[in-house]
Amino acid sequence: MNSRKDNLMAYLFLLPACLLLGVFVLYPLLQLLWVSLNEWNILKDQMTFVGVKNYQAILAEDGFRQALLNTIYYVAVTVPLGMAVSLGLALLLNDKLRGVGFLRTAVFTPFVTSTVAAGVIFIWLMDYDRGLVNAALNWLGISRINFLQSDQWAMPAVILMTVWKQAGYNMILFLAGLQSIPEMYYEAAAIDGAKRGWQTFRYITWPLLWPTTFFVLVISIIFAFRSFEQMFVMTRGGPVGSTTTLVYYIFDKAFKFGNMGHAAAISTLMVLIVLLITWLQFRGQKEFEM
Repeated sequence: MNSRKDNLMAYLFLLPACLLLGVFVLYPLLQLLWVSLNEWNILKDQMTFVGVKNYQAILAEDGFRQALLNTIYYVAVTVPLGMAVSLGLALLLNDKLRGVGFLRTAVFTPFVTSTVAAGVIFIWLMDYDRGLVNAALNWLGISRINFLQSDQWAMPAVILMTVWKQAGYNMILFLAGLQSIPEMYYEAAAIDGAKRGWQTFRYITWPLLWPTTFFVLVISIIFAFRSFEQMFVMTRGGPVGSTTTLVYYIFDKAFKFGNMGHAAAISTLMVLIVLLITWLQFRGQKEFEM
């Protein structure tokens, strides 16, 4: 009897969270799927059921394939580079140094800065004529680069801004993971003759930091897939579509061309891609632990 009451109380406590998830997550996803199966004229507010024709149409578009490749490129570079930079900063700022609190705050500040403001700063830094980056290149005897107007350099510029902005958040997570590792492991290693450095990082820090690393990996991939503001502020998806990612392509389809059906279909495919990648990550995590 007590067990039934406990179960009932548990369900009652879970009910508000389930209602919120249903209203703000499940219902929008179902609505998104329904819109993706319709041709929606937002000017006339008319929806016509077309089945999978929206999916067939976008899969045949060169623009969609380019946006998908751009997104893969962006995620494949941003995630490992950002994690490496964040972990390096966390290792440097984990020691009890003078002024370490100020340094941690300084590294974390870009994360709480508006993406629009950060984008404007990087536009100014990479300006062809007056930017500090090109001034430094000119001082070194290297030809100036028009970063944001080059289809070769525009995406690396956006990636650099993203890594700079996200580094502080991931650094805090890595710091929490590092500070949760008991000091006795390092003391035991020192007694056995191990020196602080690569050996202790490889055999003690890295294995014990893996749960934090896995969490940072998952959220970094999700954040990277949904990036939009950087491209909108710095490049507007250009030049020649070189920085048009899936989210930016959805934005263009929905609000530039008014094709809500295509936009919903692309959104649905992106959700499926992110879910598949996340599932593969969790499956790999379980096999790694076994």
